[in-house]
Amino acid sequence: MRWLKDTDFKKLAEISSLVMILPSSIAVGLVIGYLLDRWLKTGSWMLLLWLVLGIVSGLLNLFRGIRQYFEKNQASEKPPEGGVDSGRPGG
Repeated sequence: MRWLKDTDFKKLAEISSLVMILPSSIAVGLVIGYLLDRWLKTGSWMLLLWLVLGIVSGLLNLFRGIRQYFEKNQASEKPPEGGVDSGRPGG
């Protein structure tokens, strides 16, 4: 018995990629900040700065990805215009 469609797996893959955007952006910011702190010997200032930049970047990309996901799915679920029941008499 097949209980999931191929489109369901595609949607699941898109959502799971959206879930990883924020943590990966934060991790990249932490690594860059840590390496710059060690190289420039600036304490933890670069770590904090790049952590904030990673969070902001991750949130912006997450919101952008969610918006694109919903726009794509709303466009694919709209009924065709002028179909059998278009609201006109006799049509």
